[in-house]
Amino acid sequence: MASTKVKIPTIDFSNPELKPNTPLWESIKIQVFEALKEYGCFEAIYDKIPNETREGIFDISKEIFEFPLETKLKNYSEIPLHGYVGMIPHLPLYESLCIPDLNPQSVQTFSNIFWPHDYLFQK
Repeated sequence: MASTKVKIPTIDFSNPELKPNTPLWESIKIQVFEALKEYGCFEAIYDKIPNETREGIFDISKEIFEFPLETKLKNYSEIPLHGYVGMIPHLPLYESLCIPDLNPQSVQTFSNIFWPHDYLFQK
């Protein structure tokens, strides 16, 4: 039986012409939406992100996964592999969190699960 390799989409944000309300912007938005809808993630290429920002993103990601299981389970979705995914017997170290139906309201709902009282937006 042959194994199928899944390649995580790569999206390039480094083009200096990438500005809101341009055709390039709209194209990137569609790529992001499709990648998140299909895979739940993507690899972002953007060499201009300062190391401090990158480190901050990874720090906050680590913080999310340190929350108690009962908190992570509140991020629930009827769609398989959306919401919280973890506690898989043959993948004991695997966890993922997905924001279902990606839109401003779902992002706010997600952040309220982990950081009530707009804690995230005060950092």
